Amino acid sequence: MLDNNLPRDKNGIRLDVRGNRDLIFNEWHRKNLLPSCYVTDVDFLEYRYSNGELILKAILEVKEWHVSEPKYVEDSTNFKAIQKLANIAKLPFFFVWYEKDNDFIKKFKIWDVFNEDKSEAKEMNPNEFKSFIEKL
Repeated sequence: MLDNNLPRDKNGIRLDVRGNRDLIFNEWHRKNLLPSCYVTDVDFLEYRYSNGELILKAILEVKEWHVSEPKYVEDSTNFKAIQKLANIAKLPFFFVWYEKDNDFIKKFKIWDVFNEDKSEAKEMNPNEFKSFIEKL
């Protein structure tokens, strides 16, 4: 595990010391740049350390369960930009949906974008998803 003196929990996970998302750049970008200048964020870049070397494992785009229409998923320019990035980086690209009950995630559905049709996305319970991510 990397030790760079940043605040971490007992599992080594970085702590959110601010408690909110920084949207200032997003707002600045929308208000100040030409409409032809686009930006997107990558939800998750999964990586590991092996013998001190940083190893990129996969890119994940994550949405709530009900967000499934093509215009919000595979037809969106956000999706296409992240797909292109994953392809150039030679990384797997997983689209992940989650269904929640209050603050608890009940289940996941994972689409391996480069290797299967969206209709073949696999449902997983939280333990299965945990194992899936840890095995990347």
